[in-house]
Amino acid sequence: MVKFAIIADDLTGSNATCSLLKKVGLNALSMIDFAEEVNEDIDVVSYSTLSRAVHPEEAYQCVKEALKYMKSLNPMFYSKRIDSTMRGNISYEINAFFEELPGYMGICVPAFPSSKRIVINGTMLVEGSLLTNTDAGRDPKMPVSSDNVEEILKDGLNGNIKSINLSDIEKGATHLSQLIKKYYDEGISLLVFDAVLDSHLEIIGKAVFESHIKFFSVDPGPFSMHIARSILDKENLLSKVLMICGSVTDITIKQIRDLLNNQDVKVIKVSAKNLIDEDKRDLEIKSVTSKADLILEDNNLLLVTTTPFEEGDKRLDLVEISKERNITIDEISILISSGLGEIGKEILNSKHSFAGVYTSGGDITVELVKLLNSAGITIREELEPLVAYGRLTGGAFDDLRIVTKGGMVGDAKTMEVCLNKLSTEVEEN
Repeated sequence: MVKFAIIADDLTGSNATCSLLKKVGLNALSMIDFAEEVNEDIDVVSYSTLSRAVHPEEAYQCVKEALKYMKSLNPMFYSKRIDSTMRGNISYEINAFFEELPGYMGICVPAFPSSKRIVINGTMLVEGSLLTNTDAGRDPKMPVSSDNVEEILKDGLNGNIKSINLSDIEKGATHLSQLIKKYYDEGISLLVFDAVLDSHLEIIGKAVFESHIKFFSVDPGPFSMHIARSILDKENLLSKVLMICGSVTDITIKQIRDLLNNQDVKVIKVSAKNLIDEDKRDLEIKSVTSKADLILEDNNLLLVTTTPFEEGDKRLDLVEISKERNITIDEISILISSGLGEIGKEILNSKHSFAGVYTSGGDITVELVKLLNSAGITIREELEPLVAYGRLTGGAFDDLRIVTKGGMVGDAKTMEVCLNKLSTEVEEN
């Protein structure tokens, strides 16, 4: 079922936004012709009007026609994908949104922090330079004539426009939501937001939802990705949880056994010996990843573990392996934890949508966070002593929910508590 409708002015931008939404587990279709039927497994339809360099009136008509098609798909969310350097017939294409989506406010967040496109006090900077001093200002077809985002958008816009600066965004989502609602009630058609960091996009997204207004986004992709994840969270459409465990402590074994007795969790046992063996490591990672993909087709809860939790399972003799391979015990531990981290990364990068990820063992958590290119974890809550709940910060899985626990932490029920936090509770913004 199509949940998200995106209209871009070129195919490259359409594809790029689809790639971003794929990172939150959505199946995306990028097209340049209207499809008579869209497969049931498609979550995102992104249509390119190829209208960046055409006459403004033609661009308006192209987007208007595209919106009529998108409305027939009955999506939950509409996005006008714009160029990250503000080129094109943006205001005329927004006009088509105003006409086809009456009562909707445009939320324009043109920043793309990870690509070094930021907006401060309404001024866009690209890699530290003013917008007009970049290639966008020298574009032979559609040169950008101003560094001020509001000025660019005013040209040809059929509606009122208002800018919200960083000082208001830094005051938080509650303050910002009140401001958004105020401007919506006053009849402002388009709000333009500053943003320097990915965290600013998150604040804006939360504020929009808290304001309870009808809106469409205008952005180069990252803000739409944040909105998509928020919608999936709120609609409880993210139901899959990945659990990664490498601890061999007695309490971890008890926790896994208790979890499997009380929850419908599927398990993939990973061979720690194969992760240590250079000749078998890659094959083991690929094998586990393939098994996970099949299991997640019909199941929501998956545990990937090297923990010897079943009767007859034996702990690895790390001292013996250290002697055999002439490597230290620390090096063996790193090979195992990094292998589990790689498996976690590959599974999260699959086609499935995840409500969150659970990690047991500090080394595994560090490896996974590094492999996902995250800066760290924003801690939201302590579920139990030494058990933290939060959100990944930065990287491809920015804002993904995560619970981390040490290997010797908790009682028999702790792992189940962690799973319930990720799979059944919807966090309030």
